[in-house]
Amino acid sequence: MKSNTLLDYAVFELSPNLKRCDLFVSSNGNTEKLVSGSVKPFISHLKFAEEQASQAVQSIKLEFDRHRNAETWFTKGTLERFVRFVSTPEVLEMVNTFDAEMSQLEAAQNIYSQGSGDQLSCALDHKGTRGKSTTIL
Repeated sequence: MKSNTLLDYAVFELSPNLKRCDLFVSSNGNTEKLVSGSVKPFISHLKFAEEQASQAVQSIKLEFDRHRNAETWFTKGTLERFVRFVSTPEVLEMVNTFDAEMSQLEAAQNIYSQGSGDQLSCALDHKGTRGKSTTIL
């Protein structure tokens, strides 16, 4: 398939653990594997793909609405450029940094939600030991 070939669709086939994927492109009944690799860089740039991956689907299909003039840009070359972009070291580093920060935020949120009840009762006990009365309704 040439780079300027208009595509009917592209499909991300996800691995069972949803960590890796194969990207296939299809045009006029011909299907070609474009790339294999980590799914993270792709879904971090495709919001709807991220939503579908979170639902544990096994494949994510990209299609265009023929009524919106997408046939002029939805080509194999467009997806090849997208793959090169998300595979650059800078983008991969950004995705890994983003994942690490999100993990830290989620861990902090879990710790905070587990400890917030203890902190509230501790604060109330502290106020009570100072001779102030606290009424909770």
